[in-house]
Amino acid sequence: MSQTPTEASTAPREGGGLRAAPFLGSDGLLDQAAAALQRRLAADPENSAALERLGDVHRGRGDFPAALAAYRRLQAVRPGHAAAAWAIAILDGGRLPDAAPPGRRAAPFVRMANFLAPAARDRLLAQALSAGGRFVPAKVQYPKRNRTLSYQDRNALLLAEARMLRNVRSWFVPKLRAALPEVLARLRIEDIDLSHVELQVTAHLCGGFFTAHSDDSNKPRRKLSYVCYFHRHPRPFTGGDLLLYDPGRDASVASVAPGAFSRIDPLLDSIVFFPSGCWHEVTPVACGDDFGDARFTVNGWVSESA
Repeated sequence: MSQTPTEASTAPREGGGLRAAPFLGSDGLLDQAAAALQRRLAADPENSAALERLGDVHRGRGDFPAALAAYRRLQAVRPGHAAAAWAIAILDGGRLPDAAPPGRRAAPFVRMANFLAPAARDRLLAQALSAGGRFVPAKVQYPKRNRTLSYQDRNALLLAEARMLRNVRSWFVPKLRAALPEVLARLRIEDIDLSHVELQVTAHLCGGFFTAHSDDSNKPRRKLSYVCYFHRHPRPFTGGDLLLYDPGRDASVASVAPGAFSRIDPLLDSIVFFPSGCWHEVTPVACGDDFGDARFTVNGWVSESA
């Protein structure tokens, strides 16, 4: 049975989320880093370390075409570079290699554009706006504590209207299941129970955010997370990016590199899938005071087979 929308869905690290170093989260300084690396490569075009770092910086900026170009240059310079092949498969929409490269590597994800048809999106947005008074503060669940509200780690709202959630689920989950064979093949995820899909509708208003966390901390059977974005057009907010942190040799928080991540723009009608064990966060949202200016999502998880 899906959890109720007022229950916690994720768990930040005990005592607070994992935060990216401020200078690495700055768009301006990431731009400066990219420019410095380009100058280095102008003098030394086959500098593999600079090419790899440039690809990483472009991922952090959310410029995936530029990141893909850098990784392809790296692969041309070093054909056996496993991390480059891994990143190229993710960014180019391919299937992940048979084995993950050793050490740090890009967190895998699949992004699909135009997931919602315009009519479905408009209906969903109208429902969310009509239910503005039935969104409640999202809770955070800590492994060693009871469920609590924690505005230090998360500021978001969840739809708490059961009938409306059932309505959304009735048409959204079949569409989700239709997309899953391609997603699971690309991410090389197996043993998924397609009958166990959790779903919630979330709103991030001005100042909304979610510090770094993984979705399987308290729900170890969760294997695949998804986030589908919808909002008014033109986009009435800034921020709200999804940062997917690069894991190291294992999926534990101790191995996550705080400054290495993929920045995913919350594109209208797009949906993003990623393994639930990947650490991720939502950057702060800036928008007007109108509820309709929020960053809305349909999001949830698919569990492993029993």
